[in-house]
Amino acid sequence: MAHDLARQIDSDDVTSHYMPENRRQHSSSTVSIASSISNDSESSQTARPLLRTRISNTIKRSYSLSKPLELFQRLRLLLPLNPAAPPNTPTTSSPPPPPAQQSPSRTASYDGLRGIACLIVFNFHFLYPYTKTITHGFAVERNPNDPIWNHPHQLPVICLLVRGRAMVTLFFAISGYVLSYNFLESTLHSNDDPTKRWTRLSSLTFRRWMRLFLPATISMTIVMFASFIGAFDSGREFQKSSEWLTGWWEQHPPRMENFGAQLQDFAKMWWDWQTPFQWRLYYSLYDPHTWTIPVEFRGSLVLFVVLLGSAGLKQGWRMGVFGLVTGFCFASKRWDAAAFVGGALVADLHLWEGGGEAGGNGGEMDEKDCLPRWKGEGKVAGVFTPRITKYVLTAIKTMLLVASLWILSFPDDEAWKTPGFSWLNDVTPSPYKTQDLHPYKFWHAFAAAFVLWSIQRLSYVQGFFCLSVPQYLGKISYAFYLVHGPLLHGAGFALQPRLFEALGAADSTAKWVGCLILGWVTMLTLSIIVAHLFWMVVDVPLVKFAKWMERKVSH
Repeated sequence: MAHDLARQIDSDDVTSHYMPENRRQHSSSTVSIASSISNDSESSQTARPLLRTRISNTIKRSYSLSKPLELFQRLRLLLPLNPAAPPNTPTTSSPPPPPAQQSPSRTASYDGLRGIACLIVFNFHFLYPYTKTITHGFAVERNPNDPIWNHPHQLPVICLLVRGRAMVTLFFAISGYVLSYNFLESTLHSNDDPTKRWTRLSSLTFRRWMRLFLPATISMTIVMFASFIGAFDSGREFQKSSEWLTGWWEQHPPRMENFGAQLQDFAKMWWDWQTPFQWRLYYSLYDPHTWTIPVEFRGSLVLFVVLLGSAGLKQGWRMGVFGLVTGFCFASKRWDAAAFVGGALVADLHLWEGGGEAGGNGGEMDEKDCLPRWKGEGKVAGVFTPRITKYVLTAIKTMLLVASLWILSFPDDEAWKTPGFSWLNDVTPSPYKTQDLHPYKFWHAFAAAFVLWSIQRLSYVQGFFCLSVPQYLGKISYAFYLVHGPLLHGAGFALQPRLFEALGAADSTAKWVGCLILGWVTMLTLSIIVAHLFWMVVDVPLVKFAKWMERKVSH
């Protein structure tokens, strides 16, 4: 057996000239040990266990320096084992990872959150015409003669899968966070050139109108042409006479007698829609969902002014200013602007907790450094053991996230008599109890900031939003938001009644639900395909155009 081992080791030595010098020494030592074993093979039986141990240790030591294991270790450096975390920083002897993996965006989880929120907005608009249950809470008593609605999709937190209005408010808070993060981070580094800081802010301001209004203008122009050729006639007829429309629905794009009148109507709509000098919500007939675009623009301008005015302040004072401005916006009935500035407040809070960077140590982050550090963790760590501290902190943050989602579940309609939310409705500030300003707008904007804070504090939640599907939806989210409404008005209202009739939805609730699921899958697939095309053909080129325009007119 010892001779066989010696022959095996000798055969490995044939390729020793390909090895570095240190590996040749280990290989030579292995051969010499094997030779000594061969010469002592006639020794006493009591020495054999010791020889076996020496042989085993020598083989393990030799294999640990072998080429296959080294290649595996180098390959492992290139593969991120956690989608929420960047790959390990390579050593000087290992090849660097691709540039896209060296410094992943610290707001990537919010890109995924934006994508999931856009999907939920699609769910809301798809179901909106067929049922009123998606805007009401669980177990709400409507009229004495009507049954109580106690459907599972009305439960708190679960209902967020179909609550589009809450997701729109979350959009505003995400925009406030993402737009302000890099600028706020640059103010914390004294070695950064102040000129670059102001250039970054001016660049955001210059490109913001083009980023928001140009893609939406193109999508609504397409809707105008489609309406003129009759693409929405089927939906218009379905809306006039249908027993299936038991919810609410939006007006379809108008169809004029001639193209000149159509173009004139569109031009008037476009001007009233894009002007920033009015704060009322404008619902365009060519796409009512674009009411959020002017709100995004005005909220962005408010945010940029606040960033400019507070840039020279110390971080603690600046966060105080953000908090005061957020409260002032709430008191002024501007819940949308409050969501923007509240998002910036969360971004600054994350930077403060992380000691200047929400990512910890810049581009060289491991899994635990992907999250901003909560300064209260040290106090908890002083009471419990490290393992218990980890579980306690995760439990506290998870409870805060659940509480935030519960408040975000505040019903759109009849919250004043909804179990679990009636008391919250009672403490709603009086400006939000009017007919045109519903209580849910206040509570959704209030909860959005806490949702943003919690997501960056929980690695498993952050990891989910960094998965490929949420990230893809986030990448095409703006295109998805713009195209899904016209598609539902056109193809959706043409398809869904045919599904109801063909599958006998009137026979049972199960068939009716099955028809909705089939229509949802069909329209979701179509919307994502069209959104991807719109993203490639329209959205991405317009982003490049805005940057090109900025370069052309800049110093």
